Amino acid sequence: MEQVIFLSQRQKESFPALVRDAISLIEVNFAFLYGIDELADQLEVTKPHLIRLFTAATGISPGQYLIHIRMYHARGMLLSGADTPLEIIAGACGYSNANYFCKAFKKQTGMPPSEYRKVFGRESQHSEPDPIIQKLYL
Repeated sequence: MEQVIFLSQRQKESFPALVRDAISLIEVNFAFLYGIDELADQLEVTKPHLIRLFTAATGISPGQYLIHIRMYHARGMLLSGADTPLEIIAGACGYSNANYFCKAFKKQTGMPPSEYRKVFGRESQHSEPDPIIQKLYL
């Protein structure tokens, strides 16, 4: 499984202010961002400028970083509750529907979410339920 390192937690990195703001928005609002166009609008810069600066400073595009953050959270949610519907997980991770989420998940991990749950879910069966999932059901 690919390990995602949050850019905001990297030590010894001094990102430009715009990149720090973009990282923060992505990490906090990943479920609500429609994409990099919206991110650029929120930061009041052009999309090409944001992509150029972010990629130069971090080595990854803001779009790829958004996907990595979404997948990080999706993997955690998949493992925290075997009975949580994929539609709920998809919405909580910023995807419009379960079908699109499943395609994106398989592209990133090489397996569909249901198989991921079966393969890796056994390792975390005794873990606490995900608080995000619990809030969604309340």
